[in-house]
Amino acid sequence: MNQQLIKQIEHELALAKTAGSQAAFEKHMYAIQTLAALCSSTGSQEPAAISSIKSDEISAAELKMMGGTIKGTTAVTDDGHGNGASLFDF
Repeated sequence: MNQQLIKQIEHELALAKTAGSQAAFEKHMYAIQTLAALCSSTGSQEPAAISSIKSDEISAAELKMMGGTIKGTTAVTDDGHGNGASLFDF
C-alpha cells in the first residue's frame, strides 16, 4: 500500500510542476499533503474498533443538550404539601 501512495504522490507532484495556474498548483499540493497524512496515519494506527451503541438509549448529557428533562423524585415534606412542580406550590 505504501508503494501505491508514493506513486500517487509522485504523480501529483508531476502535475503540480506543470500546473498552469496558482489554483491548480495549490490543488495538487493539497492532494500531496492529504496523501502524506494518509501514509503517516495508516502506518502507525490500527483500524478503530466500532463500538456497538443501542439506538433507543440516550445518556443524561444527550438529553440535557436536547433540552429535555430527567424525571426525578420530588421532595416530600412532613405535611405532604408543597415542593410541587410549580414555583407557587408552597
